[in-house]
Amino acid sequence: MPETIITTDDLKKELTAQDYGTLSFDDAAVSERAIQKAVIWVYGKVKSTGNDYNEENEVIRDIVLKRAVYELFSYIGQESRAKMKEKDAADLIETYFGSISTKYNEGPGPAAGAVSVAEIPPYGS
Repeated sequence: MPETIITTDDLKKELTAQDYGTLSFDDAAVSERAIQKAVIWVYGKVKSTGNDYNEENEVIRDIVLKRAVYELFSYIGQESRAKMKEKDAADLIETYFGSISTKYNEGPGPAAGAVSVAEIPPYGS
C-alpha cells in the first residue's frame, strides 16, 4: 500500500472549519485515519481499472480527498451525506479512469450455504 502525501491540512481545505470540527471532533488522528482509509479504497479502485495509483496526479488527490470526506461523514453516522460523497468519488474514478471492476459485476458467485431438512423420527420412537 502506498504511503500518502495527503495531509490533514489538505482535508481541512475540503470542508468549512465548522464542518471539519464537527466531523473530526477536531482530532487529527480521526482525520489521519479517514485519509488512510480513503487511500486504501481509492488505490484499490484505481488499480481495478488497470491504471497506476499516483498521488502526484491531481485527479487521484481529489478522489482521495472526496473519499476522506466520505469517511468523516460515515464516522459520525451521517450515512446519507456520506453516500453522496462516495458516489462523487466513484463517479470521478469512472469518468477519468474507466469502469471500476467489482465483485458485484462478475455475475453470481458460489452458493453461500446449504439447506438441510431435519429428519423427523418415526412416531413412537
